[in-house]
Amino acid sequence: MPDVPSSASDSDAVLMSLRQTAAVPDGHGVVDGALRLVVALARATVEGADGVSVSLHRDGRLLTVAATDRTVTAMDAGQYATGEGPCLSASTEGRWFLSPSLADEQRWPEFVPRARQLGINSILSCPLMAQEQPVGALNLYSRRSGAFSDADGRLASLFAAEASTVLSEAGVALTDVRPALRLTRALLARQVIAQAQGVIMERQGIDPEAAYDHLLDVCRTTHLTLLRRAEQVVATTQGRRTPVGPAPDEAA
Repeated sequence: MPDVPSSASDSDAVLMSLRQTAAVPDGHGVVDGALRLVVALARATVEGADGVSVSLHRDGRLLTVAATDRTVTAMDAGQYATGEGPCLSASTEGRWFLSPSLADEQRWPEFVPRARQLGINSILSCPLMAQEQPVGALNLYSRRSGAFSDADGRLASLFAAEASTVLSEAGVALTDVRPALRLTRALLARQVIAQAQGVIMERQGIDPEAAYDHLLDVCRTTHLTLLRRAEQVVATTQGRRTPVGPAPDEAA
């Protein structure tokens, strides 16, 4: 089970994304700030990921609007330049694309050599959806072959769903800090809930839906919110509480 961000660099990345999200003045900026938070949390939480990005269709072309580092930006750029790759496929076809080993990959002959030259050996791209249409992709890159486990895939799916929610809600006027802060708090809460599900799944040998139902059952009997109960579960693996503050969006 991946840990919550605990190193100084991971914490700094999350805090920086929060500050950027709260500071930007226009609609695109608020959305991109929230997506930077998605990227930072995915990088810190998905164990197999060495880098993460979000690509979006904007102004008639695919652009990288959030990335954890320059190598990731170069990976995306290589796909845009060649017109092929998992990022483009996911953002066009609206389905997952996983390449567990680029050494054995045959689908993108122009892009793969560029990726391997940059030291990347496995990629997972999840589609981002808005109004039931693919509008981009959440891209996870790893230097290791076979880096992404089933648990990594579930977490990536969660983050892609949250990013899709951000994009779907972008039609609403997000021009002040209040909706931006609500988005960031909701994203942080979802991360903790997903981690709590993972802990329960591992301890009880049950599937994600049953783990979520277990959390809800405890909430009903203890009168705790879903987020607070999830924090308690995660804290048993960390030795400390997860630093997520109260928010109107903390219920599932």
